[in-house]
Amino acid sequence: MSAREHAGDEGGHGHKFPAEKWERLVSPERQSLLVPDRLLEQFGVHEGMTVADLGAGPGFFTFPLATRVGAAGLVYATDISPEMLSVLESRGLPPQVRPILAGESRIPIPDGIVDLAFLAFVLHELVHPEAFLHEVRRILRPTGRLVVLEWQRREEEMGPPMHERLSQVRSAALLAAGGFIVSEDGEANASQYYLVARPERPEPAHP
Repeated sequence: MSAREHAGDEGGHGHKFPAEKWERLVSPERQSLLVPDRLLEQFGVHEGMTVADLGAGPGFFTFPLATRVGAAGLVYATDISPEMLSVLESRGLPPQVRPILAGESRIPIPDGIVDLAFLAFVLHELVHPEAFLHEVRRILRPTGRLVVLEWQRREEEMGPPMHERLSQVRSAALLAAGGFIVSEDGEANASQYYLVARPERPEPAHP
């Protein structure tokens, strides 16, 4: 049985944030809640890295990622919505950002070139998280990391409804099913948590 079948009523409903409401994703309130540069420093994003901002939307994290990796780095900004990518591009991308139209089962980035994959408030939207996470694992270097940000599973005025939220335990289980081992976790703020994971190494072949 797949992780999706075990999901119960937690997330995985495929509801995507509407592109026409993109301005809410870059609002001053969201900036003050998440403080992106502080988080990226915490996760060790630095000059020269290759980063994949998966589900980049209008670029809330894309632009600060580009600043931190600098001209020597690269940011792949992917989204499944052509409308969101159009908004992203209209905001004036620096040369180190490459917008890419992607799907849940295919991320058009070459194998093993990404130092850090950033998945901010996307995991709970996925219909097929295992397939998506296997793709994330494919594009990561063996030493690469995946950072996941998600909403705490409780009723709140802001954020998605309760039935779309994933508990931290559930998110960790999905990552495990996708071939990842969680190495770090914590609270980004009172409403949101993070997980840092690394690709699980395959078992050595027996002679």
